[in-house]
Amino acid sequence: MHSPPVPAQQQQLLRDGYWDRTAVMALPDGSKRVRKISKGVESAGPWGMDNLRAEAHYLATLEASLHDFFPPLLGHWDTDTTGYDMGYMENYVDVGKIAQQQVFNQPQADAMQAYLGQRLFTQLHTPAITPPVLVANIKDTLNKAVHCLQTHSQLQLLLDAVSINQLPVVPLEQQLQALYAGTLLTQLDATPQVRLHGDLFLENMLLPAHDPGQNWPQQLVLIDPISVAGIGAGHPLFDLGKYESYATGELPAMRQERLLTSGFEAPIEHQTQQQFHWAIDWQDPAMAGFKKVNWHGRLRSLYVQHYGPVNTALYELLQAYFAAAMVVCTEGREQQARALKMRASLQLALTQT
Repeated sequence: MHSPPVPAQQQQLLRDGYWDRTAVMALPDGSKRVRKISKGVESAGPWGMDNLRAEAHYLATLEASLHDFFPPLLGHWDTDTTGYDMGYMENYVDVGKIAQQQVFNQPQADAMQAYLGQRLFTQLHTPAITPPVLVANIKDTLNKAVHCLQTHSQLQLLLDAVSINQLPVVPLEQQLQALYAGTLLTQLDATPQVRLHGDLFLENMLLPAHDPGQNWPQQLVLIDPISVAGIGAGHPLFDLGKYESYATGELPAMRQERLLTSGFEAPIEHQTQQQFHWAIDWQDPAMAGFKKVNWHGRLRSLYVQHYGPVNTALYELLQAYFAAAMVVCTEGREQQARALKMRASLQLALTQT
């Protein structure tokens, strides 16, 4: 399993990510597989190779009861490149496309979420025996985001006290002092840790592209486990928060810059606080799939049934962390929106503790 990748020709590029590429590869015998491989010096962040190692280990150690929930691992290597091969799911597409193209109606989306919740909360989320690492990673990620704001001519505006979507937000340094002095971070590591998917959003879920005739929403397969920073265990809220960041339409809107933003223009004279605003552009036709179908409500209700009420402060802290992780490797309006999201979510986390 650790030998170099088998010779194959790239047939289709599936995803050119921030730190790795995923492509359909054709072997000389005519078979196909999916290859995920590091980008090396082209990577937009420091996580690529370690993350791929963790993903391969995750897939290699899944118990038999979960083998139908992920593509089979066909090989992995860590030589001059790092990566792994997995089974090719022919005629499957990611659920993000199904959502954006409005393929499913609401009952089908609910059925998919019900199936996902049952498998996720009762089978995948088993107790984790690895030491907690999330808090250390949150601190490191926030420090990187702070440095990014400090060295960016426009984002420097967000270091001070500001207003974001009419929410008063204290200076970033004050936020971090309060976070590190409080108990919120320790709550994340103190709670029982579970195995996570770690990168649970609709583009990392596959379904048949067309109705196979029965149980279409239940033929779900997950791909690309482990978060961008190598998180594969932690508070179960991590998976729900990551899922909702996409299923609400927020993440695709940010990536595609289907956004309404203001505040980064020249400061208004006599204004005591810089006023910022950001929102999803729901009038954009590309966002209709998330506007017409609720892709998140059913899964949240199942989370509450299994784990109890959502801890709002922890949820907002995780949203701030997810945003901070992407502030350091994006640009333009997407980066602005993620920085605003980070600052506002930090404020909400601290005010709801």
